[in-house]
Amino acid sequence: MEPEKALEKGALNIIEGSDHRPVSSLAVQVVASKRKKALIMDGSRTVDPYFMVRKCKSAGLDEKEILKKIMISRVFTAYQYIDLVEKAEEKLKESKIIFLGVVVLSTLFEDEEMNQEEGRWLRSRLIKKIKKLVKEERLYGVIVDPKVEVLQKRNREEKDLLNRGIQKGKIYESL
Repeated sequence: MEPEKALEKGALNIIEGSDHRPVSSLAVQVVASKRKKALIMDGSRTVDPYFMVRKCKSAGLDEKEILKKIMISRVFTAYQYIDLVEKAEEKLKESKIIFLGVVVLSTLFEDEEMNQEEGRWLRSRLIKKIKKLVKEERLYGVIVDPKVEVLQKRNREEKDLLNRGIQKGKIYESL
C-alpha cells in the first residue's frame, strides 16, 4: 500500500489509541515506498521492532534494509519529549527523514509530579511544534494517542493560562 493513499504529506494525522502498530506499520510502508528514513518517538515505550520485522516479511520486504532506516527514540518524561522534538527540528533536513511517528504523547504531560497547568501548556506547545515540523518539512506525520480530543484542541488552554497571568517568560523559561 502506498503511503500517499493513507496519509497526506505535510499534515499531522491523529489516531485514537495507545497501540504502536499503526505508527509502526505506516513507518514500514513509507520507508519501503520512499526509500527514506523514519523517526518514531515512543512515549509509551511499547514500539516493537519484531512487529516491524513481521510486517516486512509479510510484505516481502528486506527487513534489514527497512529497519536500518527506522529510528526509534523512547522517552520517559515530558521534558525528554520536548528535547527530542527540538533536536529533531535541528537534524531533520540533513537526515533525509520523511516520516514522523509519535506514540502516546498526552500521558507524559499528566504525570503526578508535574503541575497540571504546566503540563497542559507544555503539551500544547509541543503539539504546535510537531504540526509545524510536519508541515514545513512536508513529512508524513502520525500521532497515536488515547486522548485525541486533548490533542485536537486549538489554543484555548494556552490562552486561558496566559489570561490568568502565567506567561512564557515567568514559568516556562526552558522553552
